Amino acid sequence: MKRVKSRHDKYDQAGRAYAVGYAKPPSRSRFRPGQSGNVKGRPRGRKNLKTLIKQAMTATITVQEGTSGRQVTKLEGVVLRQLQNALKGNDRSAMAVIKMANEIGLLDDATDVSGTESNLSAADERILKELFAHRHGVKR
Repeated sequence: MKRVKSRHDKYDQAGRAYAVGYAKPPSRSRFRPGQSGNVKGRPRGRKNLKTLIKQAMTATITVQEGTSGRQVTKLEGVVLRQLQNALKGNDRSAMAVIKMANEIGLLDDATDVSGTESNLSAADERILKELFAHRHGVKR
């Protein structure tokens, strides 16, 4: 069956007629092989959010320890500051440090109830128990 030409028909490069419409652009305006539709594209080296946060947290700062200073990452500086505040008596900082230590497994021996000996002294265990009791007893 022969197709009747209409005014909406366009011709491809071989001279064959085809209907132009949705998802059927005229052949002369299509992208040529090897030609990009997004010429500029995403610039090389563009960083995503995860990379930016990682770079910010691993950037180095100078921390004073006594009379000398040393270079540490910002993340390490935050941990050192929390520990320093905990040693000064700040309960929130103490709980934050204990929580961090517990999350990475440093307190697994101290919280083991199987009767094995822990690396903490009796006074340290008592302080930990008091902090946990105080923390769970206070309602916000």
